[in-house]
Amino acid sequence: MSYKYHDAVALVMLLSLVACGRSQRPATPEDPFKAIGLAPLPVDALAGGSVLILPIGALVLGDSAALNPDLVARRYGLSAIAGAALDSALRRGAPAVKWFGLAEQRRALRMAPAMGIDASRMETDYLLNPRVESMVDPLWAQLRTLTALMDTRTAVAPAGVRIDRRSGSYVAEYVLVLVDARSGKVLGRGRTMGALAATPEAALSSAAAATVPPPPNR
Repeated sequence: MSYKYHDAVALVMLLSLVACGRSQRPATPEDPFKAIGLAPLPVDALAGGSVLILPIGALVLGDSAALNPDLVARRYGLSAIAGAALDSALRRGAPAVKWFGLAEQRRALRMAPAMGIDASRMETDYLLNPRVESMVDPLWAQLRTLTALMDTRTAVAPAGVRIDRRSGSYVAEYVLVLVDARSGKVLGRGRTMGALAATPEAALSSAAAATVPPPPNR
């Protein structure tokens, strides 16, 4: 069962700074996307704070999309496009949060080259599993270092992105996992899905925009 963002974020300041008893990763459900409920990021609860944006964990092609050899060949490039689309959508849709994306993380890591951390290659895909409640190393150790350098503690991990085809169009969905980098705890998970689009890029842009709740009607 996926966590409710609203309830989980309220606990962020109560989490212990030291986590113990890390267990092995539980088995992943056959379709982890389906097991996670639709929910945007709780940007109102994050307002005024700073949040890391981690790299895309896994880019998955749905059954229909996997039959397209062009998409299979472009998977790596589409993963980079998915990350850039999410970065832009979060900055545009939630300006009250101070977002630290790949560019900011690389600048900070230049101050600690001995750590050997590549901000674009952190392993986040296992967080797609809705049964995972805590991070494990090396990701947890990397985030402890990164957050110490950048004076923050919260990160959003796009653990999985899926692209599929429907009636000649494309549709994309993101699974975002909110984590406390110091304690290693998963604070919440949510899945967002975009509208049907003519291209994979447009589908990713639509799904990324859906990660931020629409403004309330006035």
